[in-house]
Amino acid sequence: MSSPRWTQSNVCMRCAKIKQVCDGKTPCSRCARLSVPCEPRSSKHKDLSVTTGHEQDGLTPIPTKARIRRVQTGCLRCKKRKKKCDEQKPRCGDCVRLQLDCVWPSDRRRDASDIDRGGSFPLLQTDSSIMDGFEYTETLCEGDSTLLQLSGLSSTNNGAIASDGGVIHDPWADDALFDFSLSPIDVQWDLTTDSTASGTTTSLGGSAVESLVVSATSPDQGSLNLYVPSLMPNLTSADDKALFNHYSAVVANTLCRTSQSSVSNPYIHHILPMAVSDDTIRHCVLALSGSHWKRTQPRLSERGLVHQAKATRALAGMLSTPSQQTTDVALAACLLLCLDEILDGQSSGWKHHLEGAKRLMAARATADVTDTASEYAFLVDLARFLDSATTTSTCAPPVMQKADTNAAFLSRLSFRLSNHDTAVYGVPKALFHLVDKINNLAQKRKTRVDAQSEDSFLQETALTEDLLDHWSFEYGGLSQAVASLTSLSRPDHDTLQATIAYEWALRLRLHQIRDGYKLSHDFVPRCVDKILGAVQEIRYGSPLEGCLLFPLVMAGGACEGLEQRIIIQDRLMVMERTYGFGYVYCARDLVEKVWEQRDALEGTGAIVNWARMRFEEMSGLVIF
Repeated sequence: MSSPRWTQSNVCMRCAKIKQVCDGKTPCSRCARLSVPCEPRSSKHKDLSVTTGHEQDGLTPIPTKARIRRVQTGCLRCKKRKKKCDEQKPRCGDCVRLQLDCVWPSDRRRDASDIDRGGSFPLLQTDSSIMDGFEYTETLCEGDSTLLQLSGLSSTNNGAIASDGGVIHDPWADDALFDFSLSPIDVQWDLTTDSTASGTTTSLGGSAVESLVVSATSPDQGSLNLYVPSLMPNLTSADDKALFNHYSAVVANTLCRTSQSSVSNPYIHHILPMAVSDDTIRHCVLALSGSHWKRTQPRLSERGLVHQAKATRALAGMLSTPSQQTTDVALAACLLLCLDEILDGQSSGWKHHLEGAKRLMAARATADVTDTASEYAFLVDLARFLDSATTTSTCAPPVMQKADTNAAFLSRLSFRLSNHDTAVYGVPKALFHLVDKINNLAQKRKTRVDAQSEDSFLQETALTEDLLDHWSFEYGGLSQAVASLTSLSRPDHDTLQATIAYEWALRLRLHQIRDGYKLSHDFVPRCVDKILGAVQEIRYGSPLEGCLLFPLVMAGGACEGLEQRIIIQDRLMVMERTYGFGYVYCARDLVEKVWEQRDALEGTGAIVNWARMRFEEMSGLVIF
């Protein structure tokens, strides 16, 4: 049987327009299948064409759009992108390839029905491209209420960029699953300090700090915008928002010297609520962020200096009219400004802030420890940490001497604060505070004027060395001392290596105070090898890198070979990018100046004293 002969005359207009084969019937099989009007090209067939009801009534025919049957069982992501879905569950091929969330119609209908019934908006179950950077933890507070705390903010939330009061701008605009311009409600962070606001409050030295409350409020009629979640909606400047977000996402985690998830970060857990409720602490936090961005974001760093000046002025006002309600805020501001000056590496203003913190804590010496808030306990521990850290630069005992009237109070309070030791110190506290005794000996070197004073000095040095040899015995050894910092049965590797490096750095410092800065002593290269061996065991970017500056400077001031210099220089340059604060840059400059002067004096027998160079050329640098 021969195939039918197709001619141009019996091809309908629609098939001819798209250059498709037409069977010449009236209507043709293709137009009948698609339920579209079929009009023959030949005028003699025009009267036989399929007409609509309007044509039969003598009206002008209304062109109808071709109805194309599409599969309705694909995923909503492919449907939104107008792409063919292979319907592979639980995730189709396109969603797997593009790393997108694959949502199926049944899930969407269920969510829509919940909203239609007046249910709560699924705030914590939104698209991962928006909420991946937020981590929420529930903490039970006084009064059996719940405090939602923002424990981590990430600046890399799948590329989603938020603008205040507007919709989410997503680089995957064509792949967006939700149309946020049609959101049924507005979502915002309610940080009101009104006493009538819902939520919980935390006690801070007798004053109430309103906790961060996540609230969903109904929009005005006709409003279809989604308010982007903002931790500080009262910050109007884009620079200030960037600084605050940088503190929340980067700076607070950099200051915390532990990688254990079981240990809370006090720079977030305590400082952020204080910054939300008090302008002075907020200025201090923004100043810290600006200091961290000094080398990489100069413009924002200058904005941080503005906040530092505002915080200093506000602190002076609080100290001029002290009160029980402002004591804790003043102490927190004093310590944060002190920390800012220390981490900058070029200012000696930290001395005044540390002295002010001592006086503020003396005013609280009579307080009952059992009634003291954990925020204040953290501030006391931070003060003692900074006090001991600066002794290497002052070559003097700590400002908060044991002879002070508040010594017993501080000792008992620090004993309560075992859960913050890891985050604040990084290494065991018992080892860290041995630097107090060693640098106290440095002050007594000038008393070595005769044989009797020399013997007395050497006896005290021997006692300090014995403490350094046996500090870990009460824990059952070095490994057990490190393991006691966390709830782990075995010590954390990076923490153990940082402790070893810090211990040998203290031994080298004690040797320099007793025997001088000559490199010919056999004990010097041994200390350098131990320090560098432990440092190289710690990965780049580890939270324990903050504990390595003192060991690296000690090794840099005593090393001789080029290989050791390269190891020290490389690690300091890496820390400039991972740790970021200015005192790391200053420490590398100091070490390189020591090497340069030592090379220039090679063969002369001259001794290069790194501590004297730091005192004369970098008086503001604190090495800890």
